[in-house]
Amino acid sequence: MDKRALQLYAMWAKDNLEKQVEVSLKMIGINGDTDIKESRVIGDYTVIENDPISYPKELHSKRQMIVELIKSDGYKTTIEEFAYTWFNRFVSLRFMEVHDFLPHGFRLLSSREGSIEPEILKNLPFVKDDLELDLTQCEKLKATGIEDLYRYVLFRQCKALSGILPMLFEADNDCLELLLPKTLLLGDTVITKLVALGEDVFLEDIEVIGWLYQFYISAKKDAVYKEKKTITKDTLPAVTQLFTPDWIVRYMAENSLGRLWLESYPASPLRNEMKYFVPEAVQPEEVQRKIDSVKYTSVNPEDIKIIEPCCGSGHILVYVFDLLYKIYEEKGYQKRDIPTLILSKNICGLDVDKRASQLAAFSLVMKARSVNPRFFNSNYYVKPQVYEIWDSRVLHRMRYKKLLEETNLLSAEQIEDIEYLAEQFRYAKTIGSLLKIKQMNWDRIDNTINILEQKVVYNVFNLELLNIAIPLIKRLVVQAKILANKYDVMITNPPYIGISSMESQVKDYAVTFYPNSKTDMFAMFMETEFVKPNGFCAMINMHSWMFLSSYENLRKSILMTKEIVTMAHLGARAFETIGGEVVQTTTFVIRNGNFGGNGVYFRLVDSSDKENDFLKTLRNAGGGGTLHS
Repeated sequence: MDKRALQLYAMWAKDNLEKQVEVSLKMIGINGDTDIKESRVIGDYTVIENDPISYPKELHSKRQMIVELIKSDGYKTTIEEFAYTWFNRFVSLRFMEVHDFLPHGFRLLSSREGSIEPEILKNLPFVKDDLELDLTQCEKLKATGIEDLYRYVLFRQCKALSGILPMLFEADNDCLELLLPKTLLLGDTVITKLVALGEDVFLEDIEVIGWLYQFYISAKKDAVYKEKKTITKDTLPAVTQLFTPDWIVRYMAENSLGRLWLESYPASPLRNEMKYFVPEAVQPEEVQRKIDSVKYTSVNPEDIKIIEPCCGSGHILVYVFDLLYKIYEEKGYQKRDIPTLILSKNICGLDVDKRASQLAAFSLVMKARSVNPRFFNSNYYVKPQVYEIWDSRVLHRMRYKKLLEETNLLSAEQIEDIEYLAEQFRYAKTIGSLLKIKQMNWDRIDNTINILEQKVVYNVFNLELLNIAIPLIKRLVVQAKILANKYDVMITNPPYIGISSMESQVKDYAVTFYPNSKTDMFAMFMETEFVKPNGFCAMINMHSWMFLSSYENLRKSILMTKEIVTMAHLGARAFETIGGEVVQTTTFVIRNGNFGGNGVYFRLVDSSDKENDFLKTLRNAGGGGTLHS
């Protein structure tokens, strides 16, 4: 994979798309945060102040959606949002067409014959029903130029994909049509330069999606560090994206999920496929008896629960999917059923970054489609349990409690449940998966949602409740259940961000709930409570927790309550970083139980080829590491 070419393209595309979006906004009288021309509907037309052109009637509602976003999020942020929405869509469509995953089978961005005109434009009668095309409209648009026709077909394709890929192609986001670049097929455009990257880079692995996204947001990351501003919910995703090398992902997954499976089935052939698996350390006899007594036994694949609380664009989740697929195969499940089971029963992911979580969900759907050609059929398809973490600030601004009380439908207990969630998730965009949520009466809460959805009478006084509050409360319930649950495996590369650079609310939360690790988010994730007793936590993070005096209590807590199964101390340059930054890291698997046993350790801080030196040490030690302690 030519990552330099990906980086150059992603950075160029960001700049190009943001300029194109701004040009499109100005064309419809939206020039800034406050410079927004008035528009109104007159008959069958939309008229914009001081604009001599009359537009179609439907433009007014689409334009108004954009205006509301600008009022809420700001002009610059809205431009960024629309630009990377289209970037993610183009990249995803390219991946799908190269793999022949588009349901109709025709290429949307390119042609197998190499012509400028994409394949789909030559086959419109064959995709008419799939895309709900108006062929008469197509003929009219074609007469004005191929670009107008292509923009129409492209947007109809995006609408058609909303059923199987709602995370990237939202059905109710019609305003995006106004912000497509005017030129897409001729010259150097975001599509022609994407196609010019070649097919091989998209055929190699789904991880190309993650690399492109990391490169896309790298400029924003650099700007935040340069300006030394307080990290907020708007900048946290950019400064914490760090793509985990493939071999480290495999090390973490094989020594947590893989270990769980081998404990349950020691003769499993999966052992021979796990290149990075580290056999357990030699233990004193009494310690070994304790460990044996808590090992997993007779595990049903459908019962394994795994969480990735900082899932980014899904690199770790995709490899976990691969490993789970082999586990299901070993137990004789029908191959076409396995992807559906994995996505519905085994794995879930969370991230504060909307776009990253969307790409993670997309990557898992593509993985499922790659092993089940019928996955898009309704009897197989399931949406991945990967979610953007939402905060509840908008509920507080609209005085949600008063709106709920005025329905006269809920008991005091039901309103208290929602109050708890609204308060806990107030700053969820920056605290993220570190939020500690208690177990609640979920049946009562689900009943509350049903009452609100089915019995609130629509009127002019409760539009905010129906259109904003109830959908948001539903999202909060979903993420609350995930955060309150316990898992067999937590596996993650958490954000590396010092709390001193965060908002005051995050600092206060860290001091209250993470006293042993409060100085940095990466360490705080070591104190989360996701893992069941005797389950596994697999992580890569900065190695400072192993040495600094500020983490002394964290180290003591781990030694007294946990068991380090294996660790590879990586030191500097384990990552392929942007901008040459040096991150000192260690990766490890910890069991949630204490038996006074030994771990298997690998010292790779001086290694210039960490993966090969790890594997060499593993072989030379007969499967063991360089040090038992």
